[in-house]
Amino acid sequence: MARTRNRSGTAQEINTIQSVERAIKILEYLCRGPVSLSELSRELGLHKSTAFGLLQTLVKHNYVHQEIKTGRYRLGYRVLALGGAFLEHCDLREIASPYLQQLVDEHGETVHLVIMDDGQVVYVDKIDSPQSIRMVSRIGRRLPAHCTGVGKAILAYLPEEKVRAIVKKRGLPRFTANTITTWEELSVELARIREEGVSYDREEIEEGLRCVAAPLIGYGQYPVGAISVSGPASRMTEEKMSRIAGSLKKVAGEISRQMGASIELNGYVHI
Repeated sequence: MARTRNRSGTAQEINTIQSVERAIKILEYLCRGPVSLSELSRELGLHKSTAFGLLQTLVKHNYVHQEIKTGRYRLGYRVLALGGAFLEHCDLREIASPYLQQLVDEHGETVHLVIMDDGQVVYVDKIDSPQSIRMVSRIGRRLPAHCTGVGKAILAYLPEEKVRAIVKKRGLPRFTANTITTWEELSVELARIREEGVSYDREEIEEGLRCVAAPLIGYGQYPVGAISVSGPASRMTEEKMSRIAGSLKKVAGEISRQMGASIELNGYVHI
């Protein structure tokens, strides 16, 4: 049982799980470099069998690696992946916020910021259109990737094997008559998005709704999210979507540069 303080400054007890606390201590200790089982158990005050069990669990999930020659343990590559994910996402909302407002002011439609999680897009920020008829959405909402502008924008810049894995897990369910439902159609669409730098949703997830989206590229030239401008089909004409696409690419490019992207092709960040 650990103790913390609430907002009033009063001490209070919180429930903790001992095995998780021990695993965290192991990871923190391994930051010093490779160590033997004996050293780790001695320094952390753990019985060897307990330390060994925790280490093997961490090894199984690649958070710890055991050296073949020495038998010592060191941090695994998954720790680096967690750190990279944190660096990519920790400032995304803060960096994107003024640009979202800029797009709303310029086009008068709802603007969204999303990330991808477990093969779905998650809406993490939005600014509503000032118009009375507008898209209804909420932060935290999850939607499929294959039939949303933001989802396709991210998929287009992921490695093909990653996209295939997402499709295998999530499928390509139909929502409207315009939904992409085959791998062949999706492949063609993703190639077009890479060529043009923007993605379109022409009533693919919901009838009467259209949007234009662009990917956000981060450190390591990997897509960290996407932004979109969405509105009713009655206002989102092809001419308007074309205008939005131009400004959206510029905004996405600027956000991507601030997120660490460094390679550009035809005026847009490319990986």
